[in-house]
Parts: sequence; C-alpha cells; structure tokens
Amino acid sequence: MGVTKDSELLLDILKSQLKRYPASSVMILGTDIDDGINEMIPKGKYKSTRIIDINKQAVYIPSLSQYDLLITNLLLEKMGYDFFINLLHRVKPQFVCCSFHVSNRLGITEDELASRLTDNSYDLFSRSEISLSSGKTLIQLDFIVSSQASSIAEPVKSSYKTAGKELMSLSVYNVGYQKCEPRYQWGPGIRDHYLILYIISGSGTYTSGDKEYRLYAGDCFIVYPHREISYTADKHNPWEYAWVGFNGPDAGLILSSTDFTPDAPYIRKEPHGMQIEELIRSIYNAKGNGFTSTIQMTGRLYELLALFVNDAATETMHSVAQLYVKHAVEYIVENYSDPISIEDVASYIGVSRSQLFRCFQSVIGKSPKEYLTEYRIKQACHLLSDTSFSMNAIANSLGFDNSLYFSKAFHKAQGISPSEYRNGHKKDR
Repeated sequence: MGVTKDSELLLDILKSQLKRYPASSVMILGTDIDDGINEMIPKGKYKSTRIIDINKQAVYIPSLSQYDLLITNLLLEKMGYDFFINLLHRVKPQFVCCSFHVSNRLGITEDELASRLTDNSYDLFSRSEISLSSGKTLIQLDFIVSSQASSIAEPVKSSYKTAGKELMSLSVYNVGYQKCEPRYQWGPGIRDHYLILYIISGSGTYTSGDKEYRLYAGDCFIVYPHREISYTADKHNPWEYAWVGFNGPDAGLILSSTDFTPDAPYIRKEPHGMQIEELIRSIYNAKGNGFTSTIQMTGRLYELLALFVNDAATETMHSVAQLYVKHAVEYIVENYSDPISIEDVASYIGVSRSQLFRCFQSVIGKSPKEYLTEYRIKQACHLLSDTSFSMNAIANSLGFDNSLYFSKAFHKAQGISPSEYRNGHKKDR
C-alpha cells in the first residue's frame, strides 16, 4: 500500500504518542495497519506491545490483558461506543489516544466521547484537529486517568494541520497552542518547514545544532527547515506556547528581513507578544479545508510576520542582497509563465548570474533556479487541482519547454506524476 499524505500525518501522530506518554506497555488497534509500525515503536521502551488490525479480526478481540497505553486509529467508527468502553474496562490503560472523522456513519462526536470517558474517570489531555487531503477533518483526542492527570499538572494541546501545503507563495502548514507537562520534549528531529513559537508562560530549552538556548515567557523562537532541533519544557515551570508552521517561496525572503537568524534563532521579550499570541490564535480560528479559509490563514500569517519585519534592525531590512532578491522574486512572479532563464533574471536586476546565486543563497537558502522551479511547480498544483487543462496547456502556461520536461520536473519535486497529483486532488469544477 503506497504512503499517502494522510497516512504520513497519522504516522506522525503515532510517533508523537509513542514518544510522549510514560507507559511501560502499549496496545495499538486500527484499520489497515502498516507492517512498518513495528519499526516505529521505541526500542527497549515497552515491556510488552501488541498491534492489532481490526479489519483482520472479528469484532470480539480475545485474550486482552492490561496495557498502560492504548492507541486507536478510527476504532470508534468501526466498533462504536459500547465496544470501546468495554475495551477500556478490560485493558485499563492510563493513557488513551483515539481518532475519528468529524462526519462519520455512527455519529461519533467530540463532546459525547469526552463525556463517556469522563464518566469512566479519564480527563482530556490533548486535542488535535487535522485537515486531510481527502477533504475530511480528523479529530485526535488523548485522555489520561484522572489521578495521573493531576500528577502531571494540567497540560492542554490544541492543534490544526493542513493537508494541502502547495497553495500559495506562503502557506500555513500547522497552527496551535500547548500547555506542556514537565519535561515534555519534541525531537531531536527535523522539520520540513519553518515554525515560529511564542512562549506564553513558563520556560524551557531550545537546542539547534550544537547550541542550546534557555528561553522564558515573552520570548519567541524559530525552527528552520532541515536542521536538527529539539525543545524541552522545564521540569519545574513547564512552558505554554502558541505556534504556527509555514513555508513557501516567500517564507525565507520575509524571514531574512527579521531579527531571526540561524545563529540566533530567538527574540528576547518580544515587544508585541500579546499581538503575536492573538494573531496565532486568529490563524487557528480561521482553519478549514476551503480556499477561503486558506486565504484567511495566509493573510493573518502575513500580518504576524509583518510584526517581526517592522521590529527588525534597519540595516537588516535594507541590505543590498535582500533588495536584489526582492526584485528578482518580483520579476519571477510576473514572468514565470514565459520561458525565462536565470540569465534573464540576473540581467533584469543588473548583476551577474554568480552574484545573483550568492544573494539567493545568503537570503533564502536556495538558488535562483530552485526558487523559479519551485514557484512554477506550486502554480502547477493550482492548475492541476482547479482546472481541466491538458498537461501540454499547463506546461505552456508555466514556461516549460514541453509537457515531458514539465512532467519530469513535477515528479522530481512532488514525488508523483502530474496525473497522479490531479487524481488525488480533484475539486468540483
């Protein structure tokens, strides 16, 4: 079975759950469970593990023993409340992680599920809302035994992830806020996008490469893509933060005009802290699968980034390299549909190709050719999902010499062919 964007999201959730909860045994139940899940379970962490694909077994699952951590993938939609509550009574887990679609045939709802588990001495610990590429919305709820919840403090998490990441020159990937338990840690790991986190209260440690930063309430820090990082809540005063993840051709250019740098990826006592928190929450409140929601989320993200740019040092905002890149990007945006070359861009700016290359690398971390190709591919994603144009028409509209070259470039960037992308992202037209 091929790995889809939706399955990648679910696997990311599973990895986080397996790492997050201090359990000595784990049971994972789900539908269409991939054999590779065994490889995701941390080696040596659990005394016992059990993985059950409920599609391959009868509704009655025999020989259940106690497990500290119970993770289910869409189990409710197949079995219903009664089976699930009976399962809890038999397994008696300290931690329960379950997911379901917002619209499902059994009418499973968030409020009803929370009520059922509250009646069985569980407290809601974490909530995530995930937009799937299929257009559906998945709710992920994590619960903890009430006595355990009081001993771990009062952590709460609410987040939203988008499945369509190719929509604009700047796109929101995920957004949320979290009140962490003591020593809660993400990483070590690598993100494929930028992430800005504002610390609302508490403190913690951020590690990027071989550098470690101690951060406190009012501070803001950034995660750069493709860099190994980790961040950990303080054991006595764990932090609460709001975050937004994003990427796109404009992301690096805008961030280069702020005081964030890879060598100093934080801002102490951000003066617009309350506005930052409010804007991140407004991005979260604008969430949705529709194009209107996407535009609203991106618009508020631009507002957020404008705060950081406005506060940046004057000499940072007006460097020669940034001006060259800014004008080059404007030229690309206006002329990408023509068969322009990097020499054309450099000539328009009035610099050599090698100088333009150095400017792009220093400002946004990629070459002019990579930027041009990436921008064209993002426009291709629009045309493939929103129109019925032929591959040849799309290639011509994007400045590619022919449809074969376009197909090769698209496959290299997206990992699938244009036709496969269109079939997986069809919209009502």
